[in-house]
Amino acid sequence: MKRWVVFGCSILLLLLILVSMRIAERGKPVGEAVSSNVAINISVVGPPELTIITPKNDTYFNNQSLLLNFTSRYASYIFYNIDNSANTTITSSTYFNVSSGSHTIYLYANNTYGLTAKNVSFFVNLSKFTVHYEEFSGLYKGNSTNLNISGYNEIQDLNGLVLEKTDYGKIHFDELINLTDDLNSSDSELDLDTNTNISFNRIEINSTALPNLNKSATLTLYNLIFTNPRILKDGAVCPASICSTQSYSNGILTFTVTQFSTYTTEETPASSQTGSVVSSSGGGGGSAQKASDNFTLDQEKITIKLKQGEVKTEEIIITNPGSQTIKVEIENLFTDFVVRGEDMVVLNPGESKTIPLYLLARVTTAPGLYLGKIIISTESMKKEILMAIDVSSKKALFDLKIEIPKAFLNVAPGGEIFANIQIFSLGKTGRVDTEVTYTIKDMDENIISREDESIAVETQTSFVKEIKIPSSAKLGNYILQAKANYDNETASSSTWFNVVSEEHMSWQNIMLVIVIIILIILIIFTLKKKR
Repeated sequence: MKRWVVFGCSILLLLLILVSMRIAERGKPVGEAVSSNVAINISVVGPPELTIITPKNDTYFNNQSLLLNFTSRYASYIFYNIDNSANTTITSSTYFNVSSGSHTIYLYANNTYGLTAKNVSFFVNLSKFTVHYEEFSGLYKGNSTNLNISGYNEIQDLNGLVLEKTDYGKIHFDELINLTDDLNSSDSELDLDTNTNISFNRIEINSTALPNLNKSATLTLYNLIFTNPRILKDGAVCPASICSTQSYSNGILTFTVTQFSTYTTEETPASSQTGSVVSSSGGGGGSAQKASDNFTLDQEKITIKLKQGEVKTEEIIITNPGSQTIKVEIENLFTDFVVRGEDMVVLNPGESKTIPLYLLARVTTAPGLYLGKIIISTESMKKEILMAIDVSSKKALFDLKIEIPKAFLNVAPGGEIFANIQIFSLGKTGRVDTEVTYTIKDMDENIISREDESIAVETQTSFVKEIKIPSSAKLGNYILQAKANYDNETASSSTWFNVVSEEHMSWQNIMLVIVIIILIILIIFTLKKKR
């Protein structure tokens, strides 16, 4: 009997619940879903997740600023050490230095549930391979690939190589690159600095020296001045089978190429309905008069002193004195030392522009005097800037300065020049005898005069040196170098002068006499006036 009572009560309770639910749903539209918010908390119980991305189990050809890059989840703190040395706590990727040889890097991540440890062994061999790419590893490198953190195996199958100069443009290779497979793959060396050029409106790769970079790529040129640029390959319009424009906006042009050479751009010419030049004059048959595109330079001879490994900046100013806009081309014929600069500028009437020249003497450059030139030209005018780079030893014990007074900057064959020489001691060597060599070279680096002497130097010394010009010297530009040698270290300084004709010297002497006479007359007149 009791069992049936319990059963009946249960059925009654169930009916009451169903009725209550039905009553509650009557207030809602038919078909409306009933929803509720449910908070779900998931807790991960266990040690952190940890993965080392770099370094890899590879041989590295650089030992400075290698990158420890990793991913981690659920870590309270992370620390690492190299070769079981002292631990260093970090919160993100970090750079580290090591010596040559074999190393193991240990990385740890910890939380309340345990410790996760990872390690990678790698090798450093500084003679394994050398990449020259100072152009893409300095201040203006942008998104250039950091090859210092790449292993030797990695650079033989490199994906997404980027070379960028933030002022001028960028190369993004769309194919895998083997950096070790250049023209001479056995020399364990890759010279990107010499064989690539990213400058204003120009991207160039010497595909003969670097056939491994003769791949398809996406190129970007910055700061263009054109309304509708078209792409040129080696100075001619690039065919659609090689070049394809992706976008152009705000002076930034992006395009793809299937191979490498020299790529520049120019304004797309307007279409001519008649296909002939329309003369602005009433008569026909005449050709259009070309506007003047003359320009001036603030200097045409440059002498720079550099120590091994030193970089300096020199500036030239180009001015358009005319009334028409002109395009000025700048051709660098001194690529061993001039590593960065403009290739072309557009000057409005009366406008001047300052062009920086970035001069570099590599650590491996032998001390000496190096001559070169930069060509500045328009369609109707060409000028040369003569360059002289004096490279001294990085640890030279002396500094040396040379100057030819204005009166002796022009000299006839067989004449004499006088140079002011100053030698400064940079170390506490005491009084020493240093060998000083005086050399005169022409622009072809032919030596026309050389003289050696021993000079005693304690802290500093200065003197005037007389040098005779050979009577056989041809007319033209010459450079005088004074070089001090001591304890296998070299310091030097140079200055330009001109060998001119006797007639020029005679006229110069006449002008000098006239100036002196005028000065004497002015002095006499002034004295009489005071009386």
